[in-house]
Amino acid sequence: MKDIDGIEQILSVLAPHWSDIEADFAKHNQRFLELAAADHDLIGRVLRVHLVVESFVDSFLSSHFGIQDLPDLRLSFVQKAKLLPQSGSSASFVRPGILQLNAVRNKFGHRLNHTIEGHEISAVHEALAVARRGVTFAAAVDALEAFGPVACAFLSVPPKHLQGLFVQAFKRVQSNDPFVAG
Repeated sequence: MKDIDGIEQILSVLAPHWSDIEADFAKHNQRFLELAAADHDLIGRVLRVHLVVESFVDSFLSSHFGIQDLPDLRLSFVQKAKLLPQSGSSASFVRPGILQLNAVRNKFGHRLNHTIEGHEISAVHEALAVARRGVTFAAAVDALEAFGPVACAFLSVPPKHLQGLFVQAFKRVQSNDPFVAG
């Protein structure tokens, strides 16, 4: 038995139209090749930062809210990021940049040849201006990669004996949702 029965009949019906079918296939194949030629290094770099930060977001939320089965909730990244405290926590400092990181990752999900513009990661630059004072970045993706460890550090839950210190230090920090499109 063949894996596909009836293929001969299909081909006989399509045979008179084969040149039109091939022309249409060539058009779609060209589009595929253009999309496949996108800078996958850039996409991979953004995705890697996104995945690592998500791991730290998960750990933070599990600890902060006492949720043992966070993966079972099947929350999207943006839902998790929006659960990060907007004030009174070290996570508040990096929350706007995390939301922007997600927006950039989403833009690559919809347009593989997306170019990251500086305004898309303004909160990332704002956090880096504090955490990596005086460091400049040649490309926006370099800034996102530098933001990753900063976000992860600020999402790390300090040991019990330091938690009170962190609460006191960050009690006046207030974050706002940056404009997040995409």
